[in-house]
Amino acid sequence: MGRVLIKNVDWLITVDAGRTIYRHGAVGIADDRLEFVGKAEDLPPDYQADEVIDGSGHIALPGFIDTHVHNTQHLGRGLGDGCDMPVLLLERLYAYESVMTAEDAYWAARLCQLELIRSGTTCFLDPSSYYPDETARATGDSGMRGFVSRTAFDIQNTKIGKLPRRPLFRESTEEALDRAEETVVTYKNAHGGRVRAWLSIRIPVGCSDALCKGIRRLADKHKVGIVTHCCESHDQSVGSRRTSGLTDIERMEALDVLGPDMVMIQMGWANPNEIALAQKRGFKISYTPTTGYRIALGDATFGHFPEFAALGVTVALGGNAAMSSNHLDLVRVMGLGAGMMRSTRISPFIFPPEQMIEMATINGAVAVGMQDEIGSLEVGKKADLVLFDTRTSEWCPVHNPLSNLVHSSRGGANYVFVDGRLLMREGEITAFSEEETIREGQMRGLAIAERSGLDRIHRPHWSVR
Repeated sequence: MGRVLIKNVDWLITVDAGRTIYRHGAVGIADDRLEFVGKAEDLPPDYQADEVIDGSGHIALPGFIDTHVHNTQHLGRGLGDGCDMPVLLLERLYAYESVMTAEDAYWAARLCQLELIRSGTTCFLDPSSYYPDETARATGDSGMRGFVSRTAFDIQNTKIGKLPRRPLFRESTEEALDRAEETVVTYKNAHGGRVRAWLSIRIPVGCSDALCKGIRRLADKHKVGIVTHCCESHDQSVGSRRTSGLTDIERMEALDVLGPDMVMIQMGWANPNEIALAQKRGFKISYTPTTGYRIALGDATFGHFPEFAALGVTVALGGNAAMSSNHLDLVRVMGLGAGMMRSTRISPFIFPPEQMIEMATINGAVAVGMQDEIGSLEVGKKADLVLFDTRTSEWCPVHNPLSNLVHSSRGGANYVFVDGRLLMREGEITAFSEEETIREGQMRGLAIAERSGLDRIHRPHWSVR
């Protein structure tokens, strides 16, 4: 890949330990690593680069890390509208997953990653699907960095409803564990280390005690993380108590599953004991405000995300899926996440722009265990970074670029680098065909809706002639 120099950057936001911002900065990239980060005037005069990019009118910062991305759900955008969480999961999402093919899953993941790249996201954590191979293949093609995992369920008749009567959803504990482990082994360091695999307890009420313990055993054996949706909604909290007499996190604690290598998605219904367990066990949280807004989870009222952060718990950000949040724009997620907590607490001082950007970058890196490699712009780290063009109406004028990014902008990066490779140049995707991806996504998304019967549900309430 050689050397790349990005010069004349108006605002270089490093998110390093000192949270340094350089005016008129420069970034030097050698292959997949950062070899210079600082003021342009401090760049060695004899610095030679194979390519020079003019960063005038841009801000540069670490690529965003989205800790909650369901790649294969992307062809179901909007099919989860107008329903509560149990209906979304058991009637909409699983109906969608039941009829999709492996090739559908690949194109869903590719379309998903197109949206991620365009919004400035360079790394994702996927909380599992039945098609981790296809997600990994798409990630190899897109050039992104990602963590895949395979869905593991062994309870088909859960306390929040029944899973579909399809072979895909009918696995024994042993089968679920074997297939989850196979994914971890297969994608230990795939595509040059850009693709890795974790384990998943996708929804605890669908997982027996034996399966949860087995996932912990495999995580310890292979030294990988565990991702799960916990305390996600009132329905799931009630379902957990009906299953075990305990809420999600309390049950994981009783089973000796909790640990600092876990990412808990949502956590909007955590009780006081679970807040204490987060601090005690050191697990990380993926705050996903757009889902809470769209399907009315209640986490705007009952969520304790500022309190988690104040207690030293790592809080990162998640976008979720096109069937839940309906978009994966982490810039919009930052603005919504800040506003949601300020509104319910009647305080404009909660979650300032600096803290939201930390959640989207370095906190995400901590959550996936890669804080020594990504999440900040520092010499020696991976060259994962994005540039936003500030010469547009929503950015003008720029007094504080952090505020503009979180409160005024939207995900529309101009340059995106992963591992030193340009995935987007001047707003144009370079790694794969955007036109082909959109064409395939439209065709396959409509076909899945028709096969699943969801096309009859998701129609405008107004007359269409």
